[in-house]
Amino acid sequence: MQRLDAAWHSLATRAAARFPEQVFVWHRDRGTSTFRLRTREQIMALGGAALIAGWLGVTASGLQGQDAELAAKQAELARLQSQVVSLQQDSAALKGNVAATAARIEGRQAFLAGLLGGKGNLKALADMMPRQVASMDSVTDAALEPFRKVETAQLAFVDKATGAAQARLKDTQSLLRRLGLDPDRFVAQSDVAQGAAMGGPYVPVAAPADAEPRFKSLFLSWKKLAALESAMSSVPSYMPVKTFTYTSGFGTRYDPFNGNTAMHAGLDMAGSYGEPVYAAAEGIVDTAAKSGAYGNLVQVEHGKGIATRYGHLSAILVHPGEHVSQGQLIARMGSTGRSTGTHLHFEVRLDGRAVNPRPYLDASAFMLAAQSRGAAEVQGPVEATLVNDDATTTYSIGGMTRISLN
Repeated sequence: MQRLDAAWHSLATRAAARFPEQVFVWHRDRGTSTFRLRTREQIMALGGAALIAGWLGVTASGLQGQDAELAAKQAELARLQSQVVSLQQDSAALKGNVAATAARIEGRQAFLAGLLGGKGNLKALADMMPRQVASMDSVTDAALEPFRKVETAQLAFVDKATGAAQARLKDTQSLLRRLGLDPDRFVAQSDVAQGAAMGGPYVPVAAPADAEPRFKSLFLSWKKLAALESAMSSVPSYMPVKTFTYTSGFGTRYDPFNGNTAMHAGLDMAGSYGEPVYAAAEGIVDTAAKSGAYGNLVQVEHGKGIATRYGHLSAILVHPGEHVSQGQLIARMGSTGRSTGTHLHFEVRLDGRAVNPRPYLDASAFMLAAQSRGAAEVQGPVEATLVNDDATTTYSIGGMTRISLN
């Protein structure tokens, strides 16, 4: 106890020495006032100030912590906003890719429908030809996968159609050569040389330089085929009479009047008197009158240097300058001129020279099919069906159905 008292007395002595009693004199108009600040009161004031300073320090530290937390949340919000903007951009890009791919497929479809379905002229189709675009292979989004499958099937069909066009073009050219005709006659020779009245501005049809190569190849192949088949309307291929018997062929024979060998420039097709006689190909009537040994004769100019003659007729049903269609009734069978009986003398002439008509008539079915395609501008090869997991598309000679995604 004595030690505690001694310690307290020592502390009080040091405090009194450190904080001695202060006397303050306040001078006023009415006199002076004295104020004493003892050691104990000074120590109490200093303790209160220390408590206040400590509280202020804790409060400042708390506010600084709140500011840091707010800054962190703001930074996180900014990062989220950046991610949202990036997602929006990705979504917009994806929508753009899907829309562009769908539009490309639709454009290709329209081009194929017009080309293979005969729904547009070549100039318009050239303008519609699909153009080269950047590859979408680097875009891996699953939303584009159905479109890729349709595009793959579409391109496979383009390759098949191109092959079919080239094969049919080759077959048609071979057929013409077997008839003794040069295919170039039908695609390079102008009808103006044959005296046909034609005109108009020169409008070349060419594939655009930036066209997709596979579609360009298809277009050029079908363009050649279409031009050839359309020009083949001048080839005699329609049987001039329905009911007949071949009685004399083309070439050297014994003359029926004097028995000597002679050149027979056509085919003799015997039948009933008055049997209908039809134009073997479309053309313009050049002659429709009596003509020496031919008797009553009709000659039709078909263009491309090709003409047909129909002799020994009992009746002529057309007149010079008249346009006749293939298969049109033009005369009736008879026995006029140098003839031993009712029959049709039928000739085919190439650049004024008589050629054997028999190959033309023997190839009638094939030629008529080619001419029908050319006349109708139906340029499709064979029916083809494309089937995959997401789309079914049927293409036919008469046209094409629209691609639809399931």
